[in-house]
Amino acid sequence: MASRATQLRILQAALGLFNEYGTAAISASRISERCGISKGNLQYHFRNRQEIVRAVFEQIIAEMDAGWYQDHLASTLDHMAEMFVRQLRLIQKYRFFYREMAHLLGQDPLLRKRYADNKERRLREIGLFMLELQRSGLMRLPADPERLRSIIDVTWIISENWLNYVSYEDRQVTVVAMLDGYGEILEVLRPYICVDPHQTTVQSHRTIERLAQQFSIPPPAEVAASTA
Repeated sequence: MASRATQLRILQAALGLFNEYGTAAISASRISERCGISKGNLQYHFRNRQEIVRAVFEQIIAEMDAGWYQDHLASTLDHMAEMFVRQLRLIQKYRFFYREMAHLLGQDPLLRKRYADNKERRLREIGLFMLELQRSGLMRLPADPERLRSIIDVTWIISENWLNYVSYEDRQVTVVAMLDGYGEILEVLRPYICVDPHQTTVQSHRTIERLAQQFSIPPPAEVAASTA
């Protein structure tokens, strides 16, 4: 138990440092100082920074496994908006990984394989969710599996990279920025949604505004007032 507790302390400290400074700037000594343990103790648990990054990614997978594989049992467009916010919340928590993903995966074949396997599991689950939306009469999807996979891929690319895009644009993660990201997904899906598109947008926006408090960001009116 003590050993596991120490590992969690190391991972928590590493996550905070990686998010703030990036992985390249953080040494084992700096992580051990943040934890209040010796460098030797840290290296007993993790031989190098690469192993720490892998372990952090396992935490990402564990969070997904804890509740992300029942989405097809809640086949509503409102839940789809919840899924988008949930993914943004995860990306914000582990933002160093998503910010440095290309480099981290390129440097570590084991991590790259683990990421690819997990991504494929997620895309299959999203596919099941969309098929359930179709069975509920909310969507009419292409019969061609390759076209359907392309739609799923595009929505994944948008959601996984939206916070990076916001950062590149020198924008803050606000409710408005989140609504903009989800608006892009709705544009991709609009030809296949069978219900009133305006009502879908309005309801999705309400859901995202309600859940946005988990990011500790102001609602749209407050953002507008602060920039006026």
